[in-house]
Amino acid sequence: MKIGKIILKVFLIVLYSKSVIAQKASITEEQLSMKTYMFSDPSPIPQIGRLYPYSRFDGYTDKGEDKLWKMVVLENEYIKVYVSPDIGGKVYGAIEKSTGKEFLYFNHTVKFRDVAMRGAWTSGGLEYNFGDIGHIPTCATPVDYRMKENEDGSVSCIVGALDLPSRTNWNVEIRLPKDKAYFETKATWINNTSLPVTYYHWMNAAAKADWKSRVFVSRR
Repeated sequence: MKIGKIILKVFLIVLYSKSVIAQKASITEEQLSMKTYMFSDPSPIPQIGRLYPYSRFDGYTDKGEDKLWKMVVLENEYIKVYVSPDIGGKVYGAIEKSTGKEFLYFNHTVKFRDVAMRGAWTSGGLEYNFGDIGHIPTCATPVDYRMKENEDGSVSCIVGALDLPSRTNWNVEIRLPKDKAYFETKATWINNTSLPVTYYHWMNAAAKADWKSRVFVSRR
């Protein structure tokens, strides 16, 4: 009888340990190789106006080459989230693991084109924009980032940069709970000066679609 109780206790401890491990989210760094259409070095002449002191990227190529990109990967039992500190810190894509399907479009080709305030921009994922109207000047360039394991079992990747035209600091925390099939974003934006600035903030997300897809927009 005592042996039976001991075996039962050991079995329950093993089950509990597996449950705890399964409920803990992880955060790692990876290097992913993707076909990339890069942009040129910036113009040596800064743009006078709302983009100052930045200058523009004016050159684009039609020849793609494989390039390694750093990705921070947040993962739990249900979903896998990719964050790209090399490309503006955006959430590059997110996958629901039981089906392998993307609920945020993961673009496997990095093709920069003249779309943003500084020019260079590429589609896919979830992008954050702060400051003046338009895709933020840092949307195609590296930003600061920090990886964090939280006490509640969740993990976070915090990305951010200094926006030079507005002299403001922005950061976004991408947090993945240990046991949920979603992630959260928390944005912080600080004006470092006593002068008023344009507090214009928006995010744009991409979803995978095919030629049969239709989008209906309802305005009120």
